[in-house]
Amino acid sequence: MSTRTKVGLIGLGAMGRGAATNLLAKGYDVVGFDVSAGALDWLRAQGGTPAGSLAELATRVRIVVCFVVNAQQTDDVLFGDGGLVGRLPAGAVFIACSTMDPGYVQTLAERLAVHAIALVDAPVTGGAVGAVAGTLTIMGSGTRGAFDEARPVLETFGARVHHLGPAGSGARMKVLNQLLCGVHLAAAGEALALARRQGLPLDLTLEILSSGAAGSWMLADRGPRMIAGAFDHVTSAVDIFVKDLSLVLDATRESRFPAALAHAAYLAFIETSARGLGALDDSAITTHYDRPGDRD
Repeated sequence: MSTRTKVGLIGLGAMGRGAATNLLAKGYDVVGFDVSAGALDWLRAQGGTPAGSLAELATRVRIVVCFVVNAQQTDDVLFGDGGLVGRLPAGAVFIACSTMDPGYVQTLAERLAVHAIALVDAPVTGGAVGAVAGTLTIMGSGTRGAFDEARPVLETFGARVHHLGPAGSGARMKVLNQLLCGVHLAAAGEALALARRQGLPLDLTLEILSSGAAGSWMLADRGPRMIAGAFDHVTSAVDIFVKDLSLVLDATRESRFPAALAHAAYLAFIETSARGLGALDDSAITTHYDRPGDRD
């Protein structure tokens, strides 16, 4: 019988797969669940154990890492039909890595405490590339005891694991992170679209901009896709940034904080989504600045 620690992992998309790969490589047994049968087949091929349901997963682990899209999916995982609450053992730790509203996260910690489940709010940044490489930055929050228990798990896929305070603190930091990511991404799309309009050599433009003071992680990572118009391989969708920048605007409204750049980026993303491109890779934001014929 294996003596390796079992960790539950819910959500085997781009981020969850990277986390699973690192957990398995670093000595954990991974019991995973995803609504996609293909994702479960992938996990089995990596040496993990697919669970047939959330209820089955809950009977086999006491630490769960969740990489679903948003608060609604998180709530469904926990409190929906066949969800984890009422099935996880007392003292279980639920690690939520999704980008969510800080107020929701604070309330969720209280709701889970009633069921003797500790919440570790642990949103991440670094993209799918960072998840695979195990180099994510993790913005953790929750009780110190729960965080200390979760830390070894988080360190399998995070190179920088921080504890920021009570549950909700991580979510607040992630909102700031997404403000900058959204603005940087919209600015990169704007700059490369202008270069295209002016007839500049796009590959050389990207090389020059990325190598100097104008460079950003978003420009370097998304720029090649923007130039190629390769938006079908999705690492993060346009609609994810519609959601995340909505959280940013909620925070700015609550704080009476004028965030003009965040608003401009949000409008670019929501307009791109409104044109039917919401499910494409978020690098498609550059098409917001196109006119007919620009990509012919």
